[in-house]
Amino acid sequence: MRRRLLKGKTEEQEKVFSLHNIVPRGRIFSMNEFTQYILTSNEYIQALAVMGVAFFAALIVLPFVAGVVKFLTRKTETDVDDKLIAALNKPVFNIVLLIGVLVALPILSLPAYSVLITKTLFVLVISKGILRVAKVLLEGASEHDRVKSINDQTLPLFNNLVLMVIILAALYAMFLVWGIDVTAWLASAGILGIAIGFAAKDTLSNLISGAFILADKPYSIGDLVVLGSGITGIVSAVGLRSTRIRTFNDEEVTVPNGIIANEALINKSTGPDTGRVKVEVGVAYGTDLAKVEEILLDIAKGNETVIEEPAPSVSFTDFGDSSLDFVLSCRVRSPLDVFGTASELRGAIHSRFAENNIEIPYPQRDVNMKN
Repeated sequence: MRRRLLKGKTEEQEKVFSLHNIVPRGRIFSMNEFTQYILTSNEYIQALAVMGVAFFAALIVLPFVAGVVKFLTRKTETDVDDKLIAALNKPVFNIVLLIGVLVALPILSLPAYSVLITKTLFVLVISKGILRVAKVLLEGASEHDRVKSINDQTLPLFNNLVLMVIILAALYAMFLVWGIDVTAWLASAGILGIAIGFAAKDTLSNLISGAFILADKPYSIGDLVVLGSGITGIVSAVGLRSTRIRTFNDEEVTVPNGIIANEALINKSTGPDTGRVKVEVGVAYGTDLAKVEEILLDIAKGNETVIEEPAPSVSFTDFGDSSLDFVLSCRVRSPLDVFGTASELRGAIHSRFAENNIEIPYPQRDVNMKN
């Protein structure tokens, strides 16, 4: 009866019924028999079988990749391993599926461009996976002090650099997939880069200087800095092109990073000079020097913002033209208190000197008129 049904059928249609020829009706067929059936089926069934194998392979590979990541990060106390596994899940699954597609496409005898499109998708998936892994690693590095060059300020810079490198590598790989000669493109890019470099040399100088500033960290947001040009204030923002400083006149000054990189800079928020206050004062000749020193130290110790250690000190610095010159030195807890404390000390010095009849001289000139 079955032979009469198959009469007049095409060769492709006969393959559909070939399983009945391999396995008698009513018997469970073995794996070898099923494999033989797949191999003798039409190309659509074979391609579908390949995709099914790829799907199950992807499900098997995912736990294996997770185990490898857990093994490599077993000594870390952070959640980088969990973030890496989450970042790799989708790319790994898609990569295995695309491998299955690449194997199945030749079976279907589709046009050549279908393979090229699949390879392009393969490059994009791998690039996205590398980018996600790089971001997780950079974020993990920024949270620890071991890699000082990667921090909250430099993290966007490194993310952009990694993104740029991955995009260029992906474009190069796609050009190779489609058989495009990149030599002419590279030559054109070189000429264009030279032209842009000459046209925007100041901007590029600021960007490069900004990259070095972000990496070296000579100052951070909130630091009190003094530039060689005389600008003094609190750093409010640090960017690739410029740094913004808020002065004590409540004005925000934007300084190009190229200028900052080429001049001296004093960071008063770091180092041994943190919060140092110096007040210079002169007294008239003939004044009791011991009394002057006693009054100056008493004023410094009585100020609430002046710290006890290191203790305030007074130095007799010079014999001036009109005065005996002293310097009162002390320290405060915050660099932001330097200017306010200096103003308070000057006011207290003026009042105490007046109470003790200590004269603060000023330059005088005698002019003799002749007839």
